[in-house]
Amino acid sequence: MIHDELPGAALHNVAETAAAPWSPGGHRLRRAPGGLGRELNVDARERMGHPTNSELRFVPEADDATVRVTVSAQGRTVLRPFWGDFQGEEPVEFGPVPKTVRLTVPDRISALDDEVATGAFDPRVCRLRFDAWEPVAVHDVAGACRPPTDEELPDTRYLAHGTSITEGAAASASHLTYVSRVARRLGVDPVNLGASGSAFCEPAMAEYLANRDDWDVATLALSVNMANRGFTEAQFDERVRAFVRTVVESNPGKPVVCVTLFPYHEDLVRDGDRERAAAFRSSLRSAVESCATDNVHLVEGPDLLDATGLTTDLLHPGDAGMEAIGAGLADEVRSLLD
Repeated sequence: MIHDELPGAALHNVAETAAAPWSPGGHRLRRAPGGLGRELNVDARERMGHPTNSELRFVPEADDATVRVTVSAQGRTVLRPFWGDFQGEEPVEFGPVPKTVRLTVPDRISALDDEVATGAFDPRVCRLRFDAWEPVAVHDVAGACRPPTDEELPDTRYLAHGTSITEGAAASASHLTYVSRVARRLGVDPVNLGASGSAFCEPAMAEYLANRDDWDVATLALSVNMANRGFTEAQFDERVRAFVRTVVESNPGKPVVCVTLFPYHEDLVRDGDRERAAAFRSSLRSAVESCATDNVHLVEGPDLLDATGLTTDLLHPGDAGMEAIGAGLADEVRSLLD
């Protein structure tokens, strides 16, 4: 989106902005509209106000132009500058007091040979990539810059919905989540609508995903939150069937990949409830089979990840697990886009 007060840049994976209560004049980034949030559970409403895989993007008008971006956050966090697919050398720390970051095209990026393969993004596109865990606001973008053109960005957009695993709770950085890794491997642009601890297959979220017109392929990882939060198997079965059907049948020309529960503690510890985990996976399989269109596909979470890819909570994948999921899921998605 192009913000009226920030015309020199584009906001990616941002549906709207709101006032930032911690710092006057800041535009808080929200991944979904506030109106949707009022129809979701309280935790999901809060998560949609966090900038998971959100970015501020601009192209300097000249290689020696300095662009000044002022940001703040509710608590201490970082942003990571990328130039196209090239990672910047250092993250930038910031917090509630607005901080201005000065950016110019790195010397060696400006000197790249024309024959070098540079990925799906033009390397002169500066991408300020935000972490998920503190709300963030942009105050100003100043200097000679413009938003990227379509030709400077990937031409395919990938939408992902799921739990904290989709948001990347235990990944070391936002660019190391499985969503980011799938996107990098495939050269597509990710829209991450994961909802940590709160992906409850709610009708409002299903309708929101179904009605968005800015994605070409989607993955739905559903939903260890419901398995862990006391939903009955029957409740999950009813909700997940309606959720998948809503997204899939509203977008018959777009591939939708449903991912069953990844391995987690109920599968792995001595007193785990393996039958419950199996029942939740079975419900998602049945939901896929019951759809009236042929654009829906199933991937088994345990086929993408083994136990050693998890952190010690035996729930969230660490960096190795995110890499494994990203590699396997990218292969599945690639076959649907070819």
